[in-house]
Amino acid sequence: MIDIHSHLIFDVDDGPKTLDESLRMVCEAEEAGVKTIIATPHFREHMEGFEKVIENFQKLAHKASDSGVAIKLGCEVMLNPLILKNIDDRTKLCLDNSDYMLFEFPPGLIPSQGHDVIYRLQLEGIVPIIAHPERNICFLKDSGLLLEFIERGCLVQVDAGSIIGIYGKKIRDFSKSLIELNLTQFVASDAHTPHGYSDCYVKAYQTVSLWVGEEKANVLFAGNAATILDNAKDNARALSEATM
Repeated sequence: MIDIHSHLIFDVDDGPKTLDESLRMVCEAEEAGVKTIIATPHFREHMEGFEKVIENFQKLAHKASDSGVAIKLGCEVMLNPLILKNIDDRTKLCLDNSDYMLFEFPPGLIPSQGHDVIYRLQLEGIVPIIAHPERNICFLKDSGLLLEFIERGCLVQVDAGSIIGIYGKKIRDFSKSLIELNLTQFVASDAHTPHGYSDCYVKAYQTVSLWVGEEKANVLFAGNAATILDNAKDNARALSEATM
């Protein structure tokens, strides 16, 4: 499996506080069958000290190098017009230096400029992925609002915890509908602790397999995410060639 959304890096957001806690998450992810994790700490346009994210990511990647899990870097970006000033820094905003950007909406809110921000990202060649829309109260009340973003080219990532009912029946049922209607491209852990893997991830895979079959579950947990990694390789190759 390939996990594109995990708060794995220690001491940078509301995820683990120590390196040992991060390593425990890696161990639990490996036990759950995860082969690659894209670590996605929260990114806000006003954040300072992104150097610490990179430093702690490098420490974690080094310590976990003997594990069977490859660790990549990305961000979970809060959708806000101000993020556009960082749009040229893809190594900061996008998943593993690919063209794919994982973003979230403010809790219980759809910004009035949301469609414009998405459009401007797409003009720059960025593919937006909406993180856990099933947990946004606005989309729960009116799924048509989410469909508008999907129709404009946004992809969808559903959380494993939502699928197994951690956030309640309504969110679970909404997650099921999004998956059964083929409106979801990715299932990810959104893990903040080891329990995000040991208690949620495998159960979510088993549940999705019951809903739509094992083949479709494999696409949601691995196949589509592999496309992101392949795109990242292409971008890295292009960057290398451009600097030769």
